[in-house]
Amino acid sequence: MCWLPFPCKSLILPPMDNLAHAALGICCGLAARRANAPVAPAALAALLAAEAPDLDILIRSANDPLVAFRWHRHFTHSFVFLPIIVLLSALLAAWFFKGKHETSTKALLIPAAAGGLSHLLCDACTSFGTMLLWPFSNERIAWDCVAVVDLAVTLPLVVLAWRAWKSHRHVLAWLGVSWFVFYATLGRIQHNRAEAILQQWIGNPSVTRITAKPTISNLILWRGIWLENGVWRVAALRISPFSVTQVLAGESRVAWTPETPGTPLAGTHAGSILTDFSEFTGGWNSVESSTSQSLTVGDIRFAMLADRAKSLWAVRLPDNDQSPELVRAELEPGDWSHFAELLSGSASDYKTLP
Repeated sequence: MCWLPFPCKSLILPPMDNLAHAALGICCGLAARRANAPVAPAALAALLAAEAPDLDILIRSANDPLVAFRWHRHFTHSFVFLPIIVLLSALLAAWFFKGKHETSTKALLIPAAAGGLSHLLCDACTSFGTMLLWPFSNERIAWDCVAVVDLAVTLPLVVLAWRAWKSHRHVLAWLGVSWFVFYATLGRIQHNRAEAILQQWIGNPSVTRITAKPTISNLILWRGIWLENGVWRVAALRISPFSVTQVLAGESRVAWTPETPGTPLAGTHAGSILTDFSEFTGGWNSVESSTSQSLTVGDIRFAMLADRAKSLWAVRLPDNDQSPELVRAELEPGDWSHFAELLSGSASDYKTLP
């Protein structure tokens, strides 16, 4: 994701919209419950399981600037850990409704499993990456088809989840699940189109890495990123089924390599922090700034705006005994109006593609 849906002074690691997780989890749980099973216990079990993976945000360490990067969407978001979440959620829901509904922990396992699984797959649909296969693989799986916060998919889910819970109608729960699957599938199609259009527009065989990221609450505006001759370049791509395709060439950043001046030595504390940061970014590292006092390395994949190269987060590595620190991007005046221009296609620097 490139933006949050509200202005805030500093930004870091925005979680997948918890309202979306709750609504999708409830829809999945109610769709999976037996026809005559009580609705409220199934909905609660699914809701708890759908929210539980994000308890990893409680992991904190004052001495580790990368603690959120290390543990968010880590083991709590893996298929291996899912059974624990499912069992605890079913137990809590059964205990809460004990004596109120004829239900049991066993009867709530399937709704809880549906809710928990919806969280993992929902997060994998975003750009941040999710360790679904931990501990067998540390790869962060990201399908880049839905923004981390997307009201276009969330609001219909909330309405359908609420109506399904209140009316006890399976069909509304299934409509919610179907809506998310449809939206994510459309997002994946748009992602593939964005990458293909970007590759064709660049027309340079020396490009070694290329990707496209969705932007907030839409599937029309995409952020293209590619590596060309040691330089990261970005572009805004507006891909609408109802109008021409537009591309706006954006900013650039020098790619960080182990030979970049100011890089801390391997084995030092700063060197270990940079190694861990590079593992998180998958090597999409840019040089945000380089001075005689420090080197700042950013994650080029994420920025405030589709055509900007300033990373949403970066790590500053001082050239002394001071500890590395996390640098967080800030919204600037005019960012939202520029985003509106990019999304509407009215930005003056757009180029129309045939």
